[in-house]
Amino acid sequence: MRDTRRRGRGSTSLRSEIRDTDHAGGDGRGSFPARAALILLVAFLLAAPLAYACPICSGTAPNLTLLQKLINADRAVIAQSTGDGDFAVLASVKGDDRPGARLRAPKFAPGEDVPTRAGAPSVLLLRQILGGAWVVAGPMPGSAAPAARLLVGAKRSTEMTLADWQARVVLLAPLLEHPVPLLAETAYGEIARSPYAAMRSARGRVQPAALRTWLADPDRAPRRSLYWLLYGINAGPVEARDIAARVDALGRDNGLAELSSLLAADLEGGGSARRAVLSKRYFEDPRRTLPELQEAVLAFTVHADAGDAALRRDTAAMFGRLVRTHRALGGLVAADLARWQYWDAVPDYIVLLRSRTLHPVWRQPIIDYLVASGRPDALAAARSSSTRDAGSST
Repeated sequence: MRDTRRRGRGSTSLRSEIRDTDHAGGDGRGSFPARAALILLVAFLLAAPLAYACPICSGTAPNLTLLQKLINADRAVIAQSTGDGDFAVLASVKGDDRPGARLRAPKFAPGEDVPTRAGAPSVLLLRQILGGAWVVAGPMPGSAAPAARLLVGAKRSTEMTLADWQARVVLLAPLLEHPVPLLAETAYGEIARSPYAAMRSARGRVQPAALRTWLADPDRAPRRSLYWLLYGINAGPVEARDIAARVDALGRDNGLAELSSLLAADLEGGGSARRAVLSKRYFEDPRRTLPELQEAVLAFTVHADAGDAALRRDTAAMFGRLVRTHRALGGLVAADLARWQYWDAVPDYIVLLRSRTLHPVWRQPIIDYLVASGRPDALAAARSSSTRDAGSST
């Protein structure tokens, strides 16, 4: 499952949208009556957090992992080319093929990189259910068959509950950075697209020392966002201090490098004390930039959605302080506050909507929030703003 919420909060796209709004003079406003009922319904449906993919690192996951490819295959074998168009089966991963059997001139899908030389390194071959053509999944030694078989029988992501995701994380955590790249990529991809609440099932299953090694490796840089999250989940006192020191250094310099993943790791490893420090630093400091706020809001939102109602309410109160401190950007958290049905920000948003401080790109999210609250004063303010906007556009 992919969480699309980050697209609305990504630093580059949002800054571009703000620039475009400045230049065009528009604000993306819609008709109040046409939107009101829909907004109320959406707010109700989104009030409880669902098993969304963690938006911090799901975008780094490969589009299609070996686990997903195996769902669409009826046979899978680790085999070696015999040099005459056939393949000798070394091990079966899915299906009834026996070691030592031969695949006689298998039909491959167009464009497959098929090894033809006798004695070439063995590969994992998958026969697709639709069409019956074989595909080359990638290099794999016969000794990796037991690990590959762990991936067979998995559910499709769209069919999974949080409990299913937790079981998948437990299953795949030991395969992270497996010496067979295909298995390592699969473990990374499936855990990276799992909900953050499911990632916590990796606690005690990945050693902090191994994570430090991976985080320090430039070749593994694309995987750092997940590994920082797992570092926080598996943090002891030493790791918690390490994470906090890195986050503090970024805070001093308005740094952005891996900020959301480091903040999420700090929230996980540092507990309530660090949570209070980070909230004050980012949400109550008017000097913080839009990109910093976006990353901080993302980290806090991920934790809130993986927590209980009390944590979400506490996070919403912190976001309320952001609204009062960063008035021009107050709409940044409006959608999250509506999802959590936190209506204490209604008075602040009414004042903000009537002011000239608010950036135009945030007007509609705030109107949506006010409508979703259902409060008479909020509805009146939203209706008045929509009427005023309609009059100014004629």
